[in-house]
Amino acid sequence: MHADVSPARLQMPGFEFDVERAELLNSGGTTVYLRPQVRSVLQCLARQPGGLVSKDDLLHHVWPEVVVTEDSLVQCIAELRRVLHDETHRIVQTEPRRGYRLVAAAATAPEPAGKSNPTSFQQDIRFAISQDGTRIAYATSGRGPALVRTSHWMTHLDWDWRSATMGPRLQELARSFRLVRYDGRGYGLSDRDAAPATLDQRVQDLEAVVECAALNRFALLGFSGGAGAAIRYAARHPQRVFALVLLGAYARGLLRRSAGKAGLANFNAMLRLIEDGWARDNPAFRQLMTTLQWPGANQQQMQSFNELQRVSCSPRTAVELLRRDAEFDVSDDLLAVRCPTLVLHSPNDARVPFEEGRRIASAIAGARLESFDSPNHAPLNTEPAHAAVKRLTDNFLRQADATGAESAKRPHHHVALQAIDGGLEAGTDSTSLRRAS
Repeated sequence: MHADVSPARLQMPGFEFDVERAELLNSGGTTVYLRPQVRSVLQCLARQPGGLVSKDDLLHHVWPEVVVTEDSLVQCIAELRRVLHDETHRIVQTEPRRGYRLVAAAATAPEPAGKSNPTSFQQDIRFAISQDGTRIAYATSGRGPALVRTSHWMTHLDWDWRSATMGPRLQELARSFRLVRYDGRGYGLSDRDAAPATLDQRVQDLEAVVECAALNRFALLGFSGGAGAAIRYAARHPQRVFALVLLGAYARGLLRRSAGKAGLANFNAMLRLIEDGWARDNPAFRQLMTTLQWPGANQQQMQSFNELQRVSCSPRTAVELLRRDAEFDVSDDLLAVRCPTLVLHSPNDARVPFEEGRRIASAIAGARLESFDSPNHAPLNTEPAHAAVKRLTDNFLRQADATGAESAKRPHHHVALQAIDGGLEAGTDSTSLRRAS
């Protein structure tokens, strides 16, 4: 057997394994029962993450003083895969006639005091019923002022908080706020047999979650395509929303802001690639969307988002979700938003042009526009802009919560544009910005 190079904790999609204690935890931090032999097999594999462990080594480790057939090992492997929901053998891989290897999302050593610990994240998952009877899964985490994150591409309540791209931000928000997030219809833990929602259905789903969670006054966080529902809800329910944060947002879908046959042809080609290749074991097709959103991500972060997309929904649902995202337009709703609004956008965003963020901020009364220096759709926790965006968001929401409705009385066309970590030049004259037509 190879020398022991095991980490203290090994993370797998939806689970975390404490190697020394041989304890498997689910996404809620609850211990998952494993038969002693199955637990021992997992521990042996986890001590060599990514490495091949021979059948002889596994048999010797699990049954050191008992002679058993190879069928006993095969049964343990099958049971382990069932527990990990590893139907495609992506986590526990077989090397024919040789042995097995455990391919985990990330291996982590013990973290210093004060650092994020995924096992400390707790969420309460429940279901709201939308107007047409669709069941919408939502999760509540943390304490403090209520903050609702609208659904977007892609979410899965049991996976996204652990992902290397979205997880750190969600865990941080749950330490400062009562974070409520939900999966859109057709993906995640919501009803999978429902077609992706129209924009008005998204608002209805948000309304159902808010009512079921008994939220009377809250802030909204709209990331990327989730901004449409957040903007429309805020415009229609000004008495409920005390603040609006829009990150990498757009008010007009891709087909609403791009003209010409070439743009439509490229969009349709992307849809065909996703529908034909999304479900294949080769992640190259999912990598298309990953690269657009996170071009500055490292390999582990990209692999994490690839996997999140794979488990979130079917290829057909992914195509329909993109198509409906491309067609919505909430430009008229922007003029009706009256709550304090923070618009965060990178000038280098390859997914959504910075002009879309500028356009939103110039149309919402008193909106504040902040740029951040990142090649990514949203800053990752491995780059300086992540901490800057977190600080801006926290301070903005706390101030908006404290001042309440008074913040909505600021002048209609004022846009404060500042820079983060080398973004746009500080002190840009907001009077030069005009409402987009």
